[in-house]
Amino acid sequence: MKRRTQSLLTIAVLLLLLPVSNAFAQADLFKTKVVGSWSLVSFESFNAAGTKIPSIEGGDVQGRLILTADGQFSAQVISEIPKLASKARLKTSAAEDKAVAHGVLSFFGTYTTDEANKVIILLVERSSYPNQVTGKGAKRIVTFSGDEMRFDNPGRTAGGRVVVVWKRIE
Repeated sequence: MKRRTQSLLTIAVLLLLLPVSNAFAQADLFKTKVVGSWSLVSFESFNAAGTKIPSIEGGDVQGRLILTADGQFSAQVISEIPKLASKARLKTSAAEDKAVAHGVLSFFGTYTTDEANKVIILLVERSSYPNQVTGKGAKRIVTFSGDEMRFDNPGRTAGGRVVVVWKRIE
């Protein structure tokens, strides 16, 4: 009788743990979906009134996002920038400085995922736009469509929101 009670108790404990392990598996599935290398599809910014505003200056905007399994990320969005007249990166004119500052957004740090709310939280450690380095996590609402991942940032640093679409690089 004692052995049967122990067996029943073991089964009961395993059944209680099943939903917990299933939740962990789902969280892992969400993180597994975001991990990888991504190419920029679109980058749209909107002011607080909802009017579309420029996200970056310059033509032929391209970008990459890398999310590693251990929670590291790196993101770059860069437009086509004219070559520097001096051919020296540290000897630039005011106009060249402006073209680079307005045509490049690059940042990196760590991230976590929140399966329940379908968000990724970016903790930006360094950025070409220093106002992004806040010491607080920046939430992005994540949705997937085929091989594309959409980041919706309802809390744009300068007010308004940003919507960025990334396509998985195979």
